[in-house]
Amino acid sequence: MKNPVIGVTTFISSEGLRLPENYSIAISGEKGVPVILAKVEDEKLIKKQIENIDGLLLSGGDDIEPAFFGESPHQKIGPIEPGRDLYEMKLIKYALEAGKPILGICRGAQILNVHLGGTMYQDIYSQHGDRTIKHNQDARKDYLSHKVTVTEGTKLHEIVGTTEIRTNSFHHQANKSPAESLKVSAGTEDGIIEAVESTEHDFVIGVQWHPEGTYLVDEASRKIFKAFIKAASELQL
Repeated sequence: MKNPVIGVTTFISSEGLRLPENYSIAISGEKGVPVILAKVEDEKLIKKQIENIDGLLLSGGDDIEPAFFGESPHQKIGPIEPGRDLYEMKLIKYALEAGKPILGICRGAQILNVHLGGTMYQDIYSQHGDRTIKHNQDARKDYLSHKVTVTEGTKLHEIVGTTEIRTNSFHHQANKSPAESLKVSAGTEDGIIEAVESTEHDFVIGVQWHPEGTYLVDEASRKIFKAFIKAASELQL
């Protein structure tokens, strides 16, 4: 197997671009080559970025601009990252057109769904209901804080090999209605969507948790990265 190049999006702020090291540890742990994708506005350059990678990883980060799914800002919305949403949606567009594997993590799962026409909860605690469990854990990133049920017959189920896993959790937003070309592949007992995947592409998956944070301690997390890197390497053949 060749070493596939994995383009990873970054957090964007007035201080510049930032990415936790866990992403590169997980990618390189499965013999992928992590490459940082710097935000640009020229669509030709964005397309060239996609042409030069074998897989796209949409990382976590701040909240998503609600205008992209037809809503005004909720009073509980957190910080957004100007320009990032539009840039990442263009990355997704060109990656899908090229048939490149995509793994969306937390915010990445949300922007994937929004780009394809889905909707979101801007704040699950005020918009989803009182039975919502705690999804923004105070424990360290490698702690598996709650159970996630994986739907049989999905790509995610094929990857992890079980219908029940435990995950970490660091979010107050979540996907509400999946886009037409996505299906829900995992959720929590309170009804929050925890994973979506494409019904039209071989490997386009978004997970609401952070498997890069538990990669070193959790088998299911390692399986997700192994499957992603394998899909990217097969694209080279």
